[in-house]
Amino acid sequence: MKQYSDGIFRFIVKNLRDEFEAENIVQNTFEKLWVRIDQVEMKTAKVYLFKIAYNNMIDVIRKNKNHTDLTSAVH
Repeated sequence: MKQYSDGIFRFIVKNLRDEFEAENIVQNTFEKLWVRIDQVEMKTAKVYLFKIAYNNMIDVIRKNKNHTDLTSAVH
């Protein structure tokens, strides 16, 4: 799984430009895999992991956008 975590990390950092958030997303992604390990076929694990990471990244972008919008509204 190390080969996947490195690729996921690079993918997230490239898009978010935030290493700390990328580490959180990678950890969260593997936690979700662990919970569903019985339901995920190993031959599709890479696709599953990248899809989960992508969705987590989109959630972070939305959260940050909402936070920025709220901050702008206050000032």
